[in-house]
This record gives sequence, structure tokens and C-alpha cells, in this order.
Amino acid sequence: MTLSSLAGHAVELLDKIVRSDPPADKIISEFYRQRRYLGSHDRRWITEKVYGIIRNFILLREIVEECSSGLKPLNVFLLYEILIAGMEPNEISNIYSQLLESYRLAGSEIDLESLLKCSARQLSALKDNEFALNSFPTFFRAVLPPSVKDECVQIMQALNHEARVCIRVDTSKISRDEAIDSFRIEGIETSPSYFSPLGLYLPGRINLNTVALYKNGAIEIQEEASQLVGLIVEPGKGEVVVDTCAGGGGKSLEFASLSGGMSEIHALDVDKERIDNLMVRAARSGYGNISSRVVSRESFDGIEELVGCADKVVIDAPCSGSGTIRRNPDKKFRLTRESVGKKAAYQKFLLEHYSQLVRVGGLLFYVTCSIFEEENRSVIKSFANSNRNFEFVEVSSILTEKKFSGLIEDGFLSIYPHRADMDGFFVAVMKRVG
Repeated sequence: MTLSSLAGHAVELLDKIVRSDPPADKIISEFYRQRRYLGSHDRRWITEKVYGIIRNFILLREIVEECSSGLKPLNVFLLYEILIAGMEPNEISNIYSQLLESYRLAGSEIDLESLLKCSARQLSALKDNEFALNSFPTFFRAVLPPSVKDECVQIMQALNHEARVCIRVDTSKISRDEAIDSFRIEGIETSPSYFSPLGLYLPGRINLNTVALYKNGAIEIQEEASQLVGLIVEPGKGEVVVDTCAGGGGKSLEFASLSGGMSEIHALDVDKERIDNLMVRAARSGYGNISSRVVSRESFDGIEELVGCADKVVIDAPCSGSGTIRRNPDKKFRLTRESVGKKAAYQKFLLEHYSQLVRVGGLLFYVTCSIFEEENRSVIKSFANSNRNFEFVEVSSILTEKKFSGLIEDGFLSIYPHRADMDGFFVAVMKRVG
């Protein structure tokens, strides 16, 4: 396929992402599902180009609106090639000649030289605007915790780097060293994660469906920071563990692995599709100690027997996902100050609701993949103030190794990507005492 044709697909895909609400990765998957004629190299070219544009979209949008007639996806694409990829106008004209001609015939001719000159002026005018240069919303610094506000630029820069692909080794089936050797036999060099004793980093994106360890359930894709949640929860033999916002089931599967299949895990979610996917993954892993249920957030219908009976309840609350921007860069231009407030209100509701499942003496784990104060400390401290029958448990009493000390603030697990090269994550632990 010609580069003009690939660029045309990239422009079309970009338009769908910008105009739609679903996450970019879902839109991209559906886009390729409907265009099976695109080969793996074609898909890789389009995906890398589109993600590059998305990471820089706020900056590109601001300049395009000043330098061309409206926010057209082709204009954004061409500006990316000029401003970020460093291509010259004549180079663009030669490489994408067919694409540009098709748009010219449709009445959308673009003067690349003028776009280059205008974008240079606009970029110069924005030279002191760190939010625009890093393509982040202007409220970003305001919603960070006080302890890292001065590190806002470093955080934005870290979140603009593509995240490495991490997998979790099911060490109840195979050791991490054995997994490294198994990958090496298949010609894949992996490296062990530093903080999680379960993690391996892959050299890039790999089709795991062809890897023996994946097919037999010995590994799962799971980000390193997320793996630390399992180490904090420490599911034990015979314990009743409730994963209340189970999603795709990564943590439920980790709980099953860490307990050697000997804990009683209840995976709950409001989304049937996610629950169905979780059980497919559980079947591949061979764990029969996970039960799943589609639930209502407004009642305990169908889970009445769990109220006041769970040893451990994990609330991995829906959040802004600000800690995962490395892997989901479209969150940057979808985030609004209002949406963060709405998430925080919902998180408070979930805590009040699902904390009722915890037995006296049991533990409650509040988890987000956010780095925003309003979704983390503010939420859990609000809950603590109105629920005196719960007391904080310091994460340092669970993660006792010295290497974890830099990840813990005020007794909470508080991971920031610029400090630890992991997704941003927050974990608070509380014990029900009455």
C-alpha cells in the first residue's frame, strides 16, 4: 500500500477518534476489524502515526486553528509531519502527492509553505507555555497533589513517553527466571521488572497468542504498578476476596495466582462483556476459584451473602486514568476539570457502597490509576472522616522492602511515572475495626 493511501487511512482514523467518545484503542481495534485488507506493517504504520498525533493533539489543535481554516484532520496530520516529524513541505508533497491531490480535487487545497511559516510563528509564541508544548490541559498542575506540583513539567514529559509492555508471570506455575528462558527459546529477550517480583518487560509489542507461555496461562499482560496491588492485598488461603470493579480481571487473576488458587475470589462488574472476557482468561489460566457476577451499583442484589463477610474488598475505582496517559494519550484531550470532579463523586459513592462488604477485622483497599489529589487522598480521607469504624493501615507495613520506600507517601502507595517509570497508581488500605 502506498504511503498516500496509508496516510489517508490515518487521517480517517484520527477523525473517528477525535469525534468519538470511546477510548482510542477501542476505536482503532474496530477500525482494523472492518478493514482486514490492511496488513500488519500497514497497521503498525497507521497506529504509530495516529498515536504520535494524539500525544501532541492539544498543541497541534491550537496551532491548526490559527494557521488554517478549521480543525480538519488532514491539516492536523500535515502539521504533525511538519512540526513533530520534521518533514519539509516539498518532501510531504512528494510522499503524499496522491492524498493531497484527492483533497485538492475535493476543494481542500493546502499551502504547505504557509502552514510551515505560520506554525513556526505560533510555536514561538507558545515557547513559555509548558501545557501547550506538552499537549496537556491547563488545569493539570492544579489537580496534582501538593507534593508534586513543582514536578508538573517532569510528570507531563514522562507521560508523553510510550509505556513499555509488561507481563505478569504466574509464579505458582513457573518461576520468572524460567519464563525468561522460555521466551529466549522463542527468540524473545525480556527483562525483569524492578519493583514487582512477578513482572517481565517485553522488547516491544508482540503477538502473545503465538507464545506458549501465554497459551497455557502462565503469563498475563499486566502493568507493573498494577501488579503491586496484588502484593499489597496478599490474598491468603481460604480468604474471601471481593474485586468489586473487576474490569477485564487482571487483578482477580493475580489474586488467584498469589493464593495458589486457594482463596475465594468474587469478581464483580457492571459490564457483562468485561465479565465474560475475565472468565475466558480465568479458564485459560486454569483457576476455578474465581466466581464472577454482573452487578448493579445501586444494590447488593445477587451478592447479599457477601455483605459484612469479606476478608478483603478491593475497589479499583473508575477514574480519570491520568496515571495511564502513556498508554492512553487520548485521555489528555478528553480530560476536563468537570469530569475529574464527577469521577471523585462516584468514587466516594463506591467506597460507601462496597465498604459494607468488609467484615469486622477485614481490609478495604481503595485503588485508582490516577495521580490527581481529588480522586485519591481527598476521596479516601473523606470516607475515613465519615466512617470511624475504618482505620488506615500504612502500606509500608505491607511492602516492607527498602526499594518501595520511594513509592509510599503519607502511608499510601503513590506512584508517579516520572519517578518510577510505571503507570501512576494510588492505593490506600483501611481496616474495619467495628
